[in-house]
Amino acid sequence: MQLPRFVGIVDLAVITVVAVAIFLPAREMYAATAQKGTDDQRFELALAEARAIAHPDDGIAVSEVSRRLDEAGFKDWAIESAVHGAAATSKSPTSWRALLAASVAYVERLDATPALDYANRALAACTATAASCPSWEEIRMQLYQQHLDAGVKSGIDPHKDPRGFRRAAEAALRTIHIKTNDQNREPVPAPPAPTPAP
Repeated sequence: MQLPRFVGIVDLAVITVVAVAIFLPAREMYAATAQKGTDDQRFELALAEARAIAHPDDGIAVSEVSRRLDEAGFKDWAIESAVHGAAATSKSPTSWRALLAASVAYVERLDATPALDYANRALAACTATAASCPSWEEIRMQLYQQHLDAGVKSGIDPHKDPRGFRRAAEAALRTIHIKTNDQNREPVPAPPAPTPAP
């Protein structure tokens, strides 16, 4: 059988593929939630996301959604939401919370250098807005920043040696361990015996 000149084998192959694509039924598609956990945990994450969307200039809302995403195991999304939130809250007095959330999210992924950068920014923002940043938060951030700074200056990659990085960071801070000596401790008096029932 000889085909006419204007229809070739390639043309028949293309027509066959197009016909199969048109007349085959659609594939079944399944969807499932990516977040593991209980319904309450999913609801709390959704609520935190809704609050961050409703108030994009609120550092507390940004911090909460980043923390919830990190707890759910979505470390990259936690970083992304905190970084975008930090940019959106730059004029807000609570911007230091969003910057700190970005730093913590980077730490959770063991990226110490950007974590230190955001910790420095958070500390500067906290100092600039002392009215919305209590002194105990500032002290906590200073300790956190010093810890990260010492770890980064040590040159140890936390991806390759997380314990070495932690040891180098902790060596820069003076820690006090309180150990009790059982011999010098006064004995705790026994509770009084209950009175017998008549």
